[in-house]
Amino acid sequence: MESDLLYELWETLISYIPVKDRLEAGEVFIKMLDDLGMSSDDIEILIDGDNTLQAAVDLYFEDENDNDDEDWN
Repeated sequence: MESDLLYELWETLISYIPVKDRLEAGEVFIKMLDDLGMSSDDIEILIDGDNTLQAAVDLYFEDENDNDDEDWN
């Protein structure tokens, strides 16, 4: 599935997600993109300008980096 189509799907579904749940939904969306093998740079390009997804990316990759740091201990 092309990344543009995935973003279009997000844009379509976001209006059906209550505002209070959008960040969590965004994190799930970002995780799915990551699981599909998209690089963090490609994800950043895809979501350019979407504040909810940008916050979700920040949280997702922050958590991922925290887990990587724990592996070294």
